[in-house]
Amino acid sequence: MTFPITLPVSPIGNATDQEFSLRAFQRLTAQVLAVTGTSAILEVEGHSFVAQLTSADQAAELASRQTAQFIVTQLSDQAVTLKLVKNETPAAGAANTADLAGQILESNNLPQTAESLTLARALLKQHLPVTPRLLSELKNALANYGAWGQAEADLAAAMKAAGLPVTAQSLTLAARQPVQTAEALSRLMTTLAQALGQNPPPELRKQINASLQALDTLAVQWAGKSPQTADQLKAAAGMLGRSLENILLEQIQADAKSIPEKSLATLARLQTLLEQSGKDEAAQAVGEFLNNARREQLMNVKPDPTPGQGQWSAIGFMLRDGQKSFSARLKIAHEARAESSRINPAYTRLILQVDLQPDETVEVDLALVGKQIRAAMMAQDPAWRRLAQDELPSLEEALGGLGYNLEDVEIGVGKPQPFAQIQMTPASAPPLTVNIEV
Repeated sequence: MTFPITLPVSPIGNATDQEFSLRAFQRLTAQVLAVTGTSAILEVEGHSFVAQLTSADQAAELASRQTAQFIVTQLSDQAVTLKLVKNETPAAGAANTADLAGQILESNNLPQTAESLTLARALLKQHLPVTPRLLSELKNALANYGAWGQAEADLAAAMKAAGLPVTAQSLTLAARQPVQTAEALSRLMTTLAQALGQNPPPELRKQINASLQALDTLAVQWAGKSPQTADQLKAAAGMLGRSLENILLEQIQADAKSIPEKSLATLARLQTLLEQSGKDEAAQAVGEFLNNARREQLMNVKPDPTPGQGQWSAIGFMLRDGQKSFSARLKIAHEARAESSRINPAYTRLILQVDLQPDETVEVDLALVGKQIRAAMMAQDPAWRRLAQDELPSLEEALGGLGYNLEDVEIGVGKPQPFAQIQMTPASAPPLTVNIEV
């Protein structure tokens, strides 16, 4: 659709005071002021133009809009020719994705079955190549997973894009609704305390008490001193970050007769005892907690290949302040070098988020380079911004006592982005498109 634009009319302001120029293939946005018959009045950068339309369809298209995007296709001393860039609706975007998926399968001589088209669409949403190897890998994992459709295919493709292993078991874990560690921990401790009050057998009572003591150590004290807080975080990471499978493998290799007291293996043993004693509700609560922990551990698997955002490890924990408890999350960046994926304390980035209310989160982002630290803080409530500014001298003094220099601080108001290793693309999102003018 092209529009030969003739002489400008009713320019806003003095045209000699405003520099206005167009170039071939430039994209511009115009305000649609009026459409009458075969003419339309458009405003671009404060200048109004009369566009001569070539069909009634063009008039109807512009009449339904307040603004429109164009591409300059031709320039001359007498006229400028524009091509209208049509807005693509979500339905059209989804249809184009389906068309593109079929075209790619056909060009690679791959069968256009319902399963292949579903998988191809999922891969395209994640900007992954549609290859026989990837199609086969995802199809095998989903076949072992059970009944599946577009949602499950999208999840498998998103896991692949994140560099995570795609198997029936990993899909089952990833499909679970994420639960904050503090919420899951509080729920489990409440359930176990109730089971303790139901006069369980001595052996089970002993195991419940031991588990409650271990779980209580996972809470980090808000007002604790730095060394104490570091020890508590280390204990939480040691218990929640180490998989049950890893513990059992070590026990087998070392021919050990007992399992670590403060570990997920202890909780797995407790789950078995609860089931044997008919405490099904408590056993289910322990199982839910273990599965939530396993999902977090899956998100921390070393990605292959490493995605664009790099490799991160995250852990959720409970932050306790007197009788109040808060959900908190800590994310740490690994080294970006291909030959190493360890966390280098001298060159890393830490992001801490604390949920003060269900809809209010505070975030602190620290970037460490040697002994230099750059900090960024964000909260939704402006009051927290003022509080953070008042506490800056104390923070700088505390870091100085540890040998660090606070080089720069940014304090903003906004909603922190949630931690998400798997980036799901909305179902209505259109594929990436490129406008090519020849």
